[in-house]
Amino acid sequence: MGKRKITEYSAEFKTKVVLDMLNESQTQAEIASKYKIPHSTIQGWLKHFLANAQNVFESKQMEKYHKEKLLKKEKDIDNLHRKIGELAVSVDFLKKKHRENGIPYPKELD
Repeated sequence: MGKRKITEYSAEFKTKVVLDMLNESQTQAEIASKYKIPHSTIQGWLKHFLANAQNVFESKQMEKYHKEKLLKKEKDIDNLHRKIGELAVSVDFLKKKHRENGIPYPKELD
């Protein structure tokens, strides 16, 4: 037996087919024949499309939410970088003072 070839379709193509189905100007069999796709595949796409249709109207809210979340993370990263810088300066200062006063310090800090 040979391997079955699985065709992958773009989101744009799937949307076009589903909108043809919703237009109801052609039957499902006609659309399947027109695009050379099994009707079960079209039914799956239609079911998925209808189940996720509300996302189209929520997209602006989701985009705003993700932008706010991203800005918060960027601010947190900036604060962490600032803290790392402060700690690096403190370590360098302490190393210098140790050297000046002849106090030994662990080699791993060198």
